[in-house]
Amino acid sequence: MDFHFRALPEIERTTFNVSVVHFLLMFGYKLFSLYYPLFLISIGLSVVSVGWIYLLLYGTIATASVGVNFWIHRIDPAKAASAGIFGYGVYALLMLLNPGSAVFYSAQILLGISAALWLVSLKSIIIESRPKNFNSSFGWFYSAPEYASTLAPAIGGLVIYEFGFSGVFALSVLVQFINAFYAYFKLRGIKAPDDGIFGLPRGPEIFDLKRFKANYQEIFQSLKKDKIALLALVAIFFALILGGIYRPYFVLFLKDLGHSQNDIIGFFSLLSLLYIPLSWIAIKLIGKMSSYKNISYGVLADGIIFIIIGLWANFLSLMQVFIFLLADLIAGLMVGSGKSGMMAKKFTKFKEEASTIDTIIVTLAPALGGILGGVAISYAGYQQTFLFMGIIVALLGLAFNIFVFKRNEN
Repeated sequence: MDFHFRALPEIERTTFNVSVVHFLLMFGYKLFSLYYPLFLISIGLSVVSVGWIYLLLYGTIATASVGVNFWIHRIDPAKAASAGIFGYGVYALLMLLNPGSAVFYSAQILLGISAALWLVSLKSIIIESRPKNFNSSFGWFYSAPEYASTLAPAIGGLVIYEFGFSGVFALSVLVQFINAFYAYFKLRGIKAPDDGIFGLPRGPEIFDLKRFKANYQEIFQSLKKDKIALLALVAIFFALILGGIYRPYFVLFLKDLGHSQNDIIGFFSLLSLLYIPLSWIAIKLIGKMSSYKNISYGVLADGIIFIIIGLWANFLSLMQVFIFLLADLIAGLMVGSGKSGMMAKKFTKFKEEASTIDTIIVTLAPALGGILGGVAISYAGYQQTFLFMGIIVALLGLAFNIFVFKRNEN
C-alpha cells in the first residue's frame, strides 16, 4: 500500500517507513548537532581542531561502509540499520557521561561506524524495494533530516539553555534507543516486487569475498565506460566538499558576523520550517527530471549561491542569507536525489555496493571539506573560503550542464 495525498508527491510504503526512521534518527541527532561546533569551541578546541573532529567522523563512515556492505549481504539490512541507530544512542550516552579525551575520540569513531551501518542499510532497502521513481523516493529520504530540523534545533536549544549539553544528550539517548527498536520491527523482511524477501537469499553460503570483489569490478568497469556518470560524480564530490565546509563552520560564520545564539537557533528552525512545503514541490519536480539534470542544476545553483555569500556577506541581511540558504537546501536535495537515483538505476543489481559507493562519496567529501575548511578559514577567513569553493563548484556545474545538454541526456 502506498501513501498518496493530492497535495503531496506519492510515497511508497517502504520509502515512507525508511524516511520515518531517518527522521527520528536525525531528530535525536540534531537536538545537539547544530550546536556541536559551538560546544567544541567552548571546550577549547580551535577552528582547525573542529575540522579534524569532522574528518575523523566522516572518514570513519567512508572506511566502515565497505565492511557494512559485505555484512549486509549476509544478514537482513534492518538488523544493521537498527544496530547503527542504537550506536547513535550509545554515542549520546558517552557524551552525557562527559568522558576523557581518549573515550571522546573513540566515541567519534563509534558514531562513524554507526552512521555507516544505517546509511548503507537504509539506502539498500530503498533500492531493493524497487520504487516507481528512484529520484522521488530518495527525495523523500533526503528531506527527512530537514523535517527533523524543524523542531529539533529549537527543542535542543531550549534544553541546552535549561540543563546544558548533558540534558540534550540525555534526550537524544531516549530518542535513539526507541528508534532502534522501531526500525527493526518496521523494516525487517520488507518484500521487494517480484523478488520475494530482499531479492536473493542472504548468508555466508551465498556470498563470499570473491563475489564481493567481482561485484565492484563490474561496477567500476561500467563507470569507466560511462563518462557522463563519472563527470557527475566529480561535480557532486566538489559540491559535497563545499557542504563539508558549510556544515561545521556556517554557524560559527554567523556568530562571527555578530549574530547571537538565539538568532542562530531561530534562523535554522525557521529555515527548516519553510523548507518542508517547498520540498514537497521540489520532490514532484525532481521526479519529472532525469537524474543528470537534477545533478547539473543543483550543483550549479549551489556554487552560485556561495559565490554570492562569499562576495557580499557583510552587506547581506540575515533575511537575505536565509533566502539563499533556503534555495541551497533545494539545490542540495536535487543533487542528493539525482546522485542516489543515478546510482540506483545504474546498479539495481548491486544494491549494497551502490549504496556503499554512494555513502563513501557523501562522507569522504565532507570529511575533506571539514579539515580543508578549517585550514582555509584560519588563513583566509570565512568569506574567501566560501567564495573560492563556490567558484569551483559553479564552474563544474556549468561544465556538466553543457555536457548534459550536448549529450541530450533525459
